Amino acid sequence: MYFPPKKDMWLGILGWGVLLVSLIWTITEGIDWYELGIFIILWAAIFVWIWFGTGYTITDNSLEVKCGPFEKQIPFSKIYRIKRAKVRWFCAALSFSDLLEIKYRYGVVSISPLDSHKLINELKQRCPELDNLT
Repeated sequence: MYFPPKKDMWLGILGWGVLLVSLIWTITEGIDWYELGIFIILWAAIFVWIWFGTGYTITDNSLEVKCGPFEKQIPFSKIYRIKRAKVRWFCAALSFSDLLEIKYRYGVVSISPLDSHKLINELKQRCPELDNLT
């Protein structure tokens, strides 16, 4: 079962804006593409990959968290706590308004699914070690 991420508009405006301003600046100022081209291409590739490649999937045995080039597979047997979280700057989320912090045996990951209640209910059913939900 796939859960798309919640996406903050301001984050989209920031990311797409940097790309657009860089392109416009390069064209209007006559800057050589070679000078700024590498930055624009790298920024575009990474941002687009993260923007369209972030999501959360519940498989038969685990929760898969993807955020662009980063991927984490967390077995249900390792998850022991889910709670609502405050703003986290480094997380697998494109929104900071409705974060879920998932603690598992060897780490923590913060995610922001579009339908957090449905994801929580699915995890409650599948995670035997889940002892606390806030």
